[in-house]
Order: sequence, then structure tokens, then C-alpha cells
Amino acid sequence: MQNILVILDKPKHEQIALQRALELAEKAGAKLHLVSFVYEPVVSIPLLSGSVLNVSDQMQKEREQWLQTLQSEHSLPQGSTAEVVWHHDIPSWTLEYLAENPSDLVIKTAQKQFGRGGFGSIDWRMIEQLPVPLWLAVDTPWIKRDRIVAALDPAVENNLHVALNQRALKLGETFCKLLNAELESVACVPAPGEISDLDKFREQAGALLNAVDKVIADSGVSCKKTHFVTGKPAAEVNRVVDRNKARMILVGRGVRKGPKGFLLGNTAERILGRANTDVLIVP
Repeated sequence: MQNILVILDKPKHEQIALQRALELAEKAGAKLHLVSFVYEPVVSIPLLSGSVLNVSDQMQKEREQWLQTLQSEHSLPQGSTAEVVWHHDIPSWTLEYLAENPSDLVIKTAQKQFGRGGFGSIDWRMIEQLPVPLWLAVDTPWIKRDRIVAALDPAVENNLHVALNQRALKLGETFCKLLNAELESVACVPAPGEISDLDKFREQAGALLNAVDKVIADSGVSCKKTHFVTGKPAAEVNRVVDRNKARMILVGRGVRKGPKGFLLGNTAERILGRANTDVLIVP
């Protein structure tokens, strides 16, 4: 891991993404590129734009001064850079940046909101579109254990799902080594209680668990523990994460074929929407 793009919070907010990036960069020896976005929508109105140009210049100068102060307050890795960007759309700018600047990871503070899955629209667009792993950080003072949990898709008869599971496991292993954390996994079968109580289901579930264990073994990654649960994945997966006070959950993005191949799968979306801790989205 050599290059990390960090999307900073506004000056009035705590810089959670920067905190995560500094911790990771120190262990990985990576360089950071810090970006602070500033924009005033009124400049897009033709008849008003001229009267506010000076205001926009002042806004950028003030943000640049703030960014310089921020840099002086933290020990950034050697070779790190920072810039203030005047842009109205963070996801589209990020995609353009990644197309021209090889990056291993994007870190951003999650903008938790009520409504669609708890994240803001900017976060959801980045979850669905970024070609590199995305770390969405949240303030979780209740975390007590350096533990990372990889959410695995139990559809292990599908090669695309198996490959996604193994990418998540390998990335989880990388982060665990860097952050001195333990790696666990969780697989949830979306079965109601009436079905999960049937003897035949239990027998087949045992075979599925063995298949999940094989996927893990074939990845070459060592998991301290695999949690195999039944029920609604959004609730059960996050229950495992919360109960174990994990610092992060890894979720693979959807693997649909065709024009919708980049979209997040419905189950992954629900799991992410209920998450109470940092999430790492694996493309």
C-alpha cells in the first residue's frame, strides 16, 4: 500500500478520516494526498456569478490557510501532498483523480444520515462507483478490540462470489497485519427461524459451512474465527460485528454482470446501511 487518497472533513468537524489515514500510513509507509473540497453553488448562476467571484476566491484562500495549519499540526509521511479543490461533486472528482493517479485506497469520514441505509448520497455513490477499496470511517468510541470482520457471501457455488470473498479476505489480512488486528469472518444464510430449525436444513447448513471454510482455506488467509449465522443478513452480520466490538467490517461490492455490474448488491447494501463501525468496501 503506497498511495492513499484522503478526503478531509470540513474545518468545523473532527478529522476522523485523517486520523485513520495517519495510523495506516505510519504502519504501511504510504504517502497521503489530502483533499479539502470547497464550493459555493451560487457561482453557477450566470447573472450572479460575477458578483461573488471575490467571495469564492476568499473562500479558497481561507481554506488553503486552514489546510496549511492542519498540515503543520500533524506529522504527515514524507512525500505526502495536499490541495484545496473547488468542485461541486466529490464522487465525480474522485473518479477523475483515480483515473490519472494510481491509488491503493480512499479514506473518507462517513456522513451518516437517516433515510437510505444511514449513509448520505455522496457516500453511496462512492461505495458503488470507486474502482479501489473505500474506507468509510465513523466515530466509534465504544470499540475495545482491534478486530476486523470480513462479511462473506455464502453463495460459494458461484465463482464470482468466491473470488469476491477471497479478495475481501486477502485485503482484510493486509489491514490486520498493518493495524495489528485479528481477522474474523461471518457468513449469514438468509433463512427464517422456521426453516433453520429443520433437521434437513441443519444438515445442509453444515455442508455449506464446510464449503465456506474451504473458500477461506483456498484464499491462503488465516481467520481466527468464522461466525456462521442464519436470519436477515443486515441484522445478523452487524450483530456479530457489534457483539465483538470490531473496529471494521469488510463488505464486498456486488458482482452483477452486464451494464449493472458496478452496482452494489442488495444484501451488501443492507449490511452497510446497518453498520455502526468503520466499513471497508472491496470492489
